[in-house]
Amino acid sequence: MARTDSIQRRAVMALGGSVMVATLFAWLPLQAAAADLRQGSDVTVGSGETVNDDIYAGAGTVSIDGTVNGSVIAGGGTITVTGTVTRDLIVGGGTINVSGHIGGSIIAAGGNVTVTGPIAQDLVVTAGRIDVGSAATIGRDLVVAGGTATISAPIARRVQMTSGSLTLRNRVGGDVRGRVDHLKLDGAQITGNLDYTSNNVVEQVNGAHVTGTITRHTPVDRGGDAGNGFLGWLRGLIGILALGLLLIFLFPALSSRAIDTERAQPWASLGIGAGILVITPIVALIVFVIGILIGGWWLGLLLIPLWILALAIGYAISGFLVGRLIFARLGWGGYHDALALLGGLFVLTVVGLIPVIGWLVGLVAIVFGAGALALVVVTRRAWMRPAAP
Repeated sequence: MARTDSIQRRAVMALGGSVMVATLFAWLPLQAAAADLRQGSDVTVGSGETVNDDIYAGAGTVSIDGTVNGSVIAGGGTITVTGTVTRDLIVGGGTINVSGHIGGSIIAAGGNVTVTGPIAQDLVVTAGRIDVGSAATIGRDLVVAGGTATISAPIARRVQMTSGSLTLRNRVGGDVRGRVDHLKLDGAQITGNLDYTSNNVVEQVNGAHVTGTITRHTPVDRGGDAGNGFLGWLRGLIGILALGLLLIFLFPALSSRAIDTERAQPWASLGIGAGILVITPIVALIVFVIGILIGGWWLGLLLIPLWILALAIGYAISGFLVGRLIFARLGWGGYHDALALLGGLFVLTVVGLIPVIGWLVGLVAIVFGAGALALVVVTRRAWMRPAAP
């Protein structure tokens, strides 16, 4: 439980979150208003196209095949980058493939992330499965949080890890630190120190070598933590249940339309939810810094609790949907929505106890629910009409 929470905290701190792309410009500084905003079912920058600006994209499929002289911030079901991005690539989605040249850093969250192109600066990534090929290069640091990660590219500086299974297959210019279930050095040459926390001893094969010291920390297993862990799980379930009950009692039309949207428009929900997960803290930081200079810095601080609330509501919405699907599968009828909410959240939180898989399922639930909520809010005229008796 503690390790799962640690993974989630690192992922959130590393990757941040976002308001949906359509409402982003309400918070950005004025100079960002000239950025290229693209949305729809498919967003493509063609192979012969050059965009001399930052791109903000939200779509089921996002393809960057041309050249972007700026940054790309995108959320979608599938994101593919084969072209050149001269600054940073910040993306969230189901499947992410990057084979192009990135002039800055990559910050990515997804189900499956594959990188086979050069990165000038950092790679910060969280996903269920991560594969960085030997054709890629990481110009500075690697920060990885995921279920299974295989890194075949050389890393110029350090590695910070929180992973279920991590395999390093190339040179690391500095230290390797963090927590991991299974660490394998397959021919890797680590110039610095290896300092890791794991129940398993590092596996070194094919001439792998660590120039510095190797220090292994064994996770402390306290028998009394089982009771505390159960109480923590129960408090979490009660807290999110209370939030969900407020939603379905105060805004029944909103909650019902949100789960309908999550079922009917899964890719749009995923894309927008990933955008919500990836951009908001970045926007909040920009607003805070600009606000210190010209006033209104508190708007940046206000964004963070609103972001956390939106993600929590998204999780509750996904739980509500899971409960309804389970009851429908069982052939149950005539139940109150509160019972469906409780059943769905119970299932999600129990699954959340499973190492690695649990936090990924929770992340997916948050992304889909938050995206569906954002879609409904944008079309608020529909759900604000009084519900039929």
